[in-house]
Amino acid sequence: MSERNDNIQNAQHGVKGGMSKEEMARKIAGNLSSYSADDVQYREDARRRAAVHTEFAGECAPVNNPYLNFSNERRQGSSSGRPAGGRSSKSGKSSKSGKSAGGRKKSSSAKGGSKNARKKKKKKNKQRRVLSAVITLTVMLAAVGGGGAFWYTHGKAKYDGVFLENTFINGTEVSRKTPKEAAELVKQDSDMPDVITLTRPDGSDVRIPLSDIGLKDNLQSSVDNFYKEQNHSQWFTAKSQKSEYSFKLDFSYDEKKLDKEINRKIVEGQASVEPEDAYIQRTGDGFEIVPEVVGNGIDEDKVQVLYDYIDGFLERGEYSINLSNCNCYDTPNVRSSDLKEQLNQLNSLYDTEFTFDFIYTTETLSGSQVIDWITFENDNPLDGYTVDKKKAMAYVEELAGKYDTYGKDRTFNSTSRGKMTIEQGEGDYGWWIDQKKTCNLLVDLIEDGVSVTTEPYYYTNPDSQYTYTCNPKVRTADDDIGDTYCEVDLKKQHFWYYKKGKLEYECDIVSGKPTPERNTPGGVYKLWYKELNKVLSGSTSAGETWSTPVTFWNNISTFGVGLHDATWHTSFGGSRYVNYGSHGCINMPYDAAKFVYDNVELNTPVIMYW
Repeated sequence: MSERNDNIQNAQHGVKGGMSKEEMARKIAGNLSSYSADDVQYREDARRRAAVHTEFAGECAPVNNPYLNFSNERRQGSSSGRPAGGRSSKSGKSSKSGKSAGGRKKSSSAKGGSKNARKKKKKKNKQRRVLSAVITLTVMLAAVGGGGAFWYTHGKAKYDGVFLENTFINGTEVSRKTPKEAAELVKQDSDMPDVITLTRPDGSDVRIPLSDIGLKDNLQSSVDNFYKEQNHSQWFTAKSQKSEYSFKLDFSYDEKKLDKEINRKIVEGQASVEPEDAYIQRTGDGFEIVPEVVGNGIDEDKVQVLYDYIDGFLERGEYSINLSNCNCYDTPNVRSSDLKEQLNQLNSLYDTEFTFDFIYTTETLSGSQVIDWITFENDNPLDGYTVDKKKAMAYVEELAGKYDTYGKDRTFNSTSRGKMTIEQGEGDYGWWIDQKKTCNLLVDLIEDGVSVTTEPYYYTNPDSQYTYTCNPKVRTADDDIGDTYCEVDLKKQHFWYYKKGKLEYECDIVSGKPTPERNTPGGVYKLWYKELNKVLSGSTSAGETWSTPVTFWNNISTFGVGLHDATWHTSFGGSRYVNYGSHGCINMPYDAAKFVYDNVELNTPVIMYW
């Protein structure tokens, strides 16, 4: 602006110094381009405006210009065409007194001279108007060009060293931020940490600053490149046009430095703690889990596994790393979570009931009773708790003593002798709990921790597969024979069959020969097996052998004594058994043996007595 003002002042001095207005106008027009040389765009605009104004310059009225001190007084003073003293009273008088021929000529000559003067003045006035228009236009263009250049240059300067308005990098606004400031903002929004956090299996954290492992990233360089890409000459369009840049954040680090830090802070960072398995222990009101102890010792052969494990997370851009799943630690085999199901099961034992069904009654063992039977194997907690089998067996033995009828004497109302006591003898009749199997059953039920009702196991002879049970329909607390049974009076050699208390059949019989090896033993037996056309065979310790075919075989013992037909006898009853007795069986007439086979149900008691 100062240069422009100097040019204008020089123009003014030129007019005052004698330079003609035409010369002065040409000089100003010649310097027109220098007034708007700050910017190409503004020079072009100035030329266009100058062309328009020049075209109409002849029609433009003179303009008062404060930069040019052109006075209008002179033009105004000569507008009358006469000097102030040009009009004389004499001439006026002359015009009034009359006109001579000479006077008319003089007057005509003055009139012609005045016309030429007016033409000359009109031409000069036109030149003055053109010059004034050019000067005015030049000054206006200089003022406009100078103000626009100042606005543009001043606005552009505000963005020197910073991003333009409306600029975003990876979604973060960085308008008017230096590249360094912008990089810091992008880093904050990208959640890129300053440290690597390693969490040990015991929950403690180890921090490794990224600066300690020679971290290098492309953050600042990417932001710097984006800054260079921006066209700061277009600063005035930034507010209406969004600039977005994006890049993938990559980094590198010194693996040797990282491994060194890991080795220092993790491998050798603290005293080694041996792992311990979690286990369950009893409390005053139930059970609880004793948590595992997580060791922090690292297998020396697996240090590289630790390095690779951490590298894998860093390559995926993850800086918080839980080392619990890294297969390099000496970890416990059993954790608290592994025992939760067992714990719930144990605590539910308090509400559990184990019921044994004895047909006419039941026995229930409560969970609170078996709690004292529980023990734990801390060496291998995953095997769960164990039940003290000695205590379980003691309970089963109590059941057997109370509910077993096998091997016990019975009171029996005999046909010929009335009420009498029948010893069990060698008979197989009665309920006999298999204590070992029932104990195992009880232990399994307790370990399952589920309430249940079940029958005990009853003993089965492994040789004969005979099971020591009776007719469940007649089992009571005082009796297990009922009113349907077979009765044999060995002394009287007679057989009776009662059904529901009513005699259905009777006959004489021949029992075993009264010798130690052939005598028929008394006792309570059970009809448990039948067979047609069987060959009975055997031997004695004395070397006697036999092989006898029979039609109806009704087995009542586990050692070969039964009821069968014996057609070789000529008679039955009396003392025939003394000389012609059997090898222990009850010999019967054919029809009697057939009756038993056809009519007496299995599991029917057979009471024999001497």
